[in-house]
Amino acid sequence: MVEFAEFERTGWARRSGTYDGGFGAMTAGLHARLLAEAEVRPGVRLLEVGCGTGRLALSAIELGAEVVATDAVSEMVAEAGRMLPKVLRAELPGLPFGADEFDCSVGAFVINHVPDPVAAVRDLARVVVPGGRVVLSCWDALTVNRAQGVFFDAVAQAGAARPAGLPESSPFAAYATPELFAGLLRTGGLTEVEVHRVGWTHRVAPDRWWRAVLTGTVLTSSLIEGQDEVTVGRIKAAYDALTARWAEPDGTVALPVAALVAVGRVAG
Repeated sequence: MVEFAEFERTGWARRSGTYDGGFGAMTAGLHARLLAEAEVRPGVRLLEVGCGTGRLALSAIELGAEVVATDAVSEMVAEAGRMLPKVLRAELPGLPFGADEFDCSVGAFVINHVPDPVAAVRDLARVVVPGGRVVLSCWDALTVNRAQGVFFDAVAQAGAARPAGLPESSPFAAYATPELFAGLLRTGGLTEVEVHRVGWTHRVAPDRWWRAVLTGTVLTSSLIEGQDEVTVGRIKAAYDALTARWAEPDGTVALPVAALVAVGRVAG
């Protein structure tokens, strides 16, 4: 787990300046739903974990919430600090807050990046008041989340070997279905748990999306970055052929995106 956490921190530090304009813009398609599930309204004390460059936290502030945003990567904290009034470097688990400090907490695509998902959920439940909501999201299966799935398929079609030294998967992989994700929240001490499948479409020029994923993800990009030039060329050709399925008349592609949104209440 230590090696996984270090791989994540190092990778996201390198992506801090390039994440927001590409991959971050796609993930923002879920932000309104996450804030609605957290029941964000004026005066609500919201904790966001894994805030990245601060898009979701800024939206919550615009809704009138009192927001504390955190991220485990110093470079991301610096990026988010350009637009947010309060950003802290904090690990999950290991949040530097007392019990019941927040009315709700939100983590947008962060639970799949933490070294200990059960401890992370318990830590979020600890800092939220009884009756408050914890809202988390993760990506759905690559077979339906095609905006990312096409990259894994392209690597496979190109016959590319997995680069040495990469984690096989994240610790969250054992919970990456609606039923198991719900079980994770219950194990972490939450009640009234629900997990919803959510989908949307990301319209983008295919070459721009290729660059966005290579400069805005960690594990996915590492599968490609670690290849030689000829192999990268084969992967790109396979990617171009795969994305052509969703081609639009204006030259963009309308890629299906799919996520899981898990919601639970703190007992008490």
